[in-house]
Amino acid sequence: MTTEEYNLSSDKPLNDIEQDVLGYSKFATNLARCITAGTFDDGIVFSLYAEWGAGKSTTLSFLESEIKNQAPDIEILHFNPWWFSGEDALLKSFFTQLRALFSNWQSKGKSIAKKLGVISEVLAKAPIAEAKAVDALIKKLLGTDLNQLKKEIELLLRQEQKKIVVIIDDIDRLTGEEVKQLFKLVKAVANFPNIAYLLAFDRKVVASSIEKSLNVNGSDYIEKIVQVPFELPPPDPSGLTDLFISKINYIFRNVPEKEHDQTHFVNIYHDGIKYFLKTPRDVIRLSNSLSITYKGVEGEVNFCDFTAIETLRVFEPKIYDFIRRNEYLFSGVERNYGYSRDDKQLELKRNKLNTLFEMAEKVPSKVIKDLLLRIFPKVSSITGNIMYGSDHSPYWRKGKHICAPELFNVYFQFSLPSSIVSSNEVEAVVEATSTQSDLEKVILKLSIEVLANNRTKLSSVLERLVDYLADLEKQQVINIINMIFNIGDKLLIESDESEGMLAFGGNNLRLGRLMFSGIKQLTNDKAERFNVLKAAFENGEGIVTMADQATILGQEHGKYSYDEGVRDDSLIELKHQERLEQIVLSRIRADVNAGLLELNNNSVNLIYDWARWADNEEITLWLKEQLRKEPMKILFLLKGFCTKSYSHSGNDRIARKNERLNVKNLSEFLDIEEAKEIATGIFEHTDELDKELIKLFFSECDLFESDPNTFDRH
Repeated sequence: MTTEEYNLSSDKPLNDIEQDVLGYSKFATNLARCITAGTFDDGIVFSLYAEWGAGKSTTLSFLESEIKNQAPDIEILHFNPWWFSGEDALLKSFFTQLRALFSNWQSKGKSIAKKLGVISEVLAKAPIAEAKAVDALIKKLLGTDLNQLKKEIELLLRQEQKKIVVIIDDIDRLTGEEVKQLFKLVKAVANFPNIAYLLAFDRKVVASSIEKSLNVNGSDYIEKIVQVPFELPPPDPSGLTDLFISKINYIFRNVPEKEHDQTHFVNIYHDGIKYFLKTPRDVIRLSNSLSITYKGVEGEVNFCDFTAIETLRVFEPKIYDFIRRNEYLFSGVERNYGYSRDDKQLELKRNKLNTLFEMAEKVPSKVIKDLLLRIFPKVSSITGNIMYGSDHSPYWRKGKHICAPELFNVYFQFSLPSSIVSSNEVEAVVEATSTQSDLEKVILKLSIEVLANNRTKLSSVLERLVDYLADLEKQQVINIINMIFNIGDKLLIESDESEGMLAFGGNNLRLGRLMFSGIKQLTNDKAERFNVLKAAFENGEGIVTMADQATILGQEHGKYSYDEGVRDDSLIELKHQERLEQIVLSRIRADVNAGLLELNNNSVNLIYDWARWADNEEITLWLKEQLRKEPMKILFLLKGFCTKSYSHSGNDRIARKNERLNVKNLSEFLDIEEAKEIATGIFEHTDELDKELIKLFFSECDLFESDPNTFDRH
């Protein structure tokens, strides 16, 4: 990737005053006026104190421009001691640069340059520690000693009457020993007439280095060197904000306008982010980080939340790491409240969060708390009395917020995990809802695309599509419902089924949730709801899906379930539910008569629903005809009547899976002896897994024959 692609900002100082948004140029203008208007016949040392990254170098750049504007005759010499190591190197390089400057002068300049050249050559040949050797060499070459030579240079400078400003930056990057050497140099030449020295450094850093190196008071030492100190004023806060906003406006330029949550961003910025942005360098560090990390999750995260969590990663890495490792304190909703509230557990969580807030190193703990309250509602529930129910989850998912459990880890991985469907793909489905045909094409495509967890992308999309229903037009919702009952049977994919004690079901349940939510979104009028479902049942091809949902609608009226109560909030009236049953039964019979109803993986669910509305005999006749034509289809039937249960003993780390094949239920629709005969006939033509299934079937038949009540106990 190129710098342009990432919009990375270097830490170079600004040169153009027009680009100044932090108020440095005004300060530089005033400082330049002090220097140009002053007289320094005996030399003078100014200082510019500022923390690292606070804008010293930019101010010096502006200062140089202002000096040239106000006094074009003043010569400016830049000396960077960071480039040199050792006192002899510092002195030699300093005098070499002065010599180069004087060489360009007329009259006395060349004479000064010649004498400085001798000093440079001597320093190159003799170590500075051997002061007597240096003095002897100079006397040999020039016929005078070092003090006399210095006086001659001072005289020539007075006669020339030209001002020189020597700017020395990056002093705070030097070691303590190097700082001492530099200050010795400045002290040695500080009284050269008409030369002003401007030393720029972080006063605290340099004072600390001096104290460690010389074992003296660092501030007092600096005061002996510097005659006129200046403190760089802090940058204009509004200017820092403008600088940061200009950076992130570019970084997040592709965020759709519908996702521009200005209120959320302003709250996050003023409650947390702004306290970390104290210098221009802070702005550059954070914006550079966002430029790189956002690329991997663009379109998958809420840019406001991402900016907040990246701020913590850059400036408070310990807090960031704690959040990353303790998702249970931050994502989703807090369920420990109400009558089932466990005060002890809640107090433990509260203590952990309070400890986290106190881990802040760059800002007060309250800033951390306020920022986390903005992006993690669960923190509000644990530390306060603000409770959020699961009804908030769809809004968090749709808004791509970090508090959504499905998205939490995306914020820390800087890429979309291979087991998650991208928000762009979900939104593509939403866009396709404008027409039923387009929607069905997209849905069928997702049903054959497999994620890393071996489930299809469809399983995830069906769950997340519910989050967008409130934003859809009426016809778009109707298109979704029609799609469910037209191609729903093609979406009942075995790999999308959840297994285990805490299973959430398969696509049949996901389609059902989507249908129920969609109908409720459409209207509160039960008659109108029925009309939408009736049209979908009459025109669709998903017989199994229709039967399944008609049965669930019946359960709302106390049918087909242990709970015989009628729900007040039932989706449709009982008479309308019964009409839907009649439609499904008619469709089943019509397909049987036309030879269109095939025995497959989903047939057992249909058989149970069919049996609720018709005599078992017609089901038996259909099954016999299917098995007569294709005996191998009995495997679908055997798989369909298999049930799984899970048990857990005290020594088990995970639950044990127990599989039964309910021969008793099968016998209600097919003669067991006939089934055994068919199974025996195909046994040698099956693979190992199917052979195991047939063996289980024969084993269960033996148990059933010896004990007809065996399945009543499971």
